[in-house]
Amino acid sequence: MEQLDAFAIFAKVGELGSMSASARALGLPKVKVSRTIARLESIYNVKLVERTTRSVTLTEVGRLFHARCLRIREEAQEAHNEVAAYRGEPAGTLTIGCPSNVSRTLLSPYIHEFLDRYPRINVRVKVGERLLPEPNNLDVVLHGGWLLDSRLTMRKIAEVKMVLVASKEYVLARGLPMSPDSMDGHPVIANFFADGTGSVETGSLPAYVPTLKVFRGSEQFQLPVWDRFTTTDHLQMMDLVKRGHAIAAIPVVNVLDDLRSGRLVRVLPGYQIHNQPTLYALYTSRAAIVPKLRVFLEFIASAAERELQGQSLAEFEGPSS
Repeated sequence: MEQLDAFAIFAKVGELGSMSASARALGLPKVKVSRTIARLESIYNVKLVERTTRSVTLTEVGRLFHARCLRIREEAQEAHNEVAAYRGEPAGTLTIGCPSNVSRTLLSPYIHEFLDRYPRINVRVKVGERLLPEPNNLDVVLHGGWLLDSRLTMRKIAEVKMVLVASKEYVLARGLPMSPDSMDGHPVIANFFADGTGSVETGSLPAYVPTLKVFRGSEQFQLPVWDRFTTTDHLQMMDLVKRGHAIAAIPVVNVLDDLRSGRLVRVLPGYQIHNQPTLYALYTSRAAIVPKLRVFLEFIASAAERELQGQSLAEFEGPSS
């Protein structure tokens, strides 16, 4: 415990650049702060700070040591919060990773409710593609897509219904495909960042992306895809569709209003997209027991249920369905 206190003192000195200011912030005598720094330098046989009458400056090795002390202090605080959380309301810092589309459509509309409900949980969101949960970095990653079995713990949050759509202008110019056989020659954007063969660079995330297929009854049909354009950005995909350049599979929740207004038209009515994606929460087994994560998983499942409710496509089914 004494060593941990010394690390916390050095972390504060490095932050404030002053023995006196650090002593006041920590509620300690200035002489204790000064002796602690001197003792650390003696233990490690290095000079950690350059002292002047008014301030202290970290040496090169002092800067390296300070970064470690900050992490140790944060870990100690997290350990305190997690243990304390079992006696009362969840607390601590929750770090969430997710791709931009999940951030926009699920986190942004609801995260204020989580902050209001759990005032002792601080939230950090990192937006990026194919992130992985990591101890001391990301507590949980929300991933919409297709996952393989892995060493990660995963929780299925919700199924994401997809639908093939084109703009009204596209249909007027090129016609509305009504069967898979009539899709030849139409520019169809593949599933996310997959090409026509289904191959994809997934990095270390245990994910895959299937080829784009539709089915009706027991029949399955693989669709030809546009080899000129693939993207991980759902807004780009949607923009090309709305501008009349392509057909694409889009989450139903994102296109219902446009379908009802007639700005978008369902392609292949009567056929369903095979192997639709799922929204998952990924986390390590260590994080699974932490109260702050447990309440977040319950919250995000409830938010997803509200966001994805009413996804019925019955009003847009074709006569062949």
